[in-house]
Amino acid sequence: MSKYIDTLIFDRVAADVQEMKDKAYIAYTDLNRIESAIKWVSYVLNRYGYQNVTHNKLNWKPEDRRTDSEMDRLRANLVAIRAAYYTPSSTPQTPEKITFTSIYQANFIERIIYDLGVLVEASFPGPRRLACKLGQRTLGNRRISL
Repeated sequence: MSKYIDTLIFDRVAADVQEMKDKAYIAYTDLNRIESAIKWVSYVLNRYGYQNVTHNKLNWKPEDRRTDSEMDRLRANLVAIRAAYYTPSSTPQTPEKITFTSIYQANFIERIIYDLGVLVEASFPGPRRLACKLGQRTLGNRRISL
């Protein structure tokens, strides 16, 4: 799978917060991971004709604040890639407002991106997916594989 999709985290639980695990708190590294994954999904969808536009910030720093306008932009990116392609019925709904005040909201956001990424990878042709033997035909003294 893609290096962007494989790194997404959507298995946070209450015990992670109680044990103060890193994955329970959204840091600038998490935002960079999410934004990069959205950009990758958007790129692949656009490449195969599923038009969408995202505006990504890929350089979050520790001192950057998560403003409402930044979170609205992030939500608009989620809506854009989700509208460009379909998602399974098990995919969570896009949050009405992104606040990252809940581990469950963080799980939902990353799960939406993950589900889209997995579908995109599985649906479109690539060097590993188009591997089948169509047959062989003999022409003169040569064998040609089709």
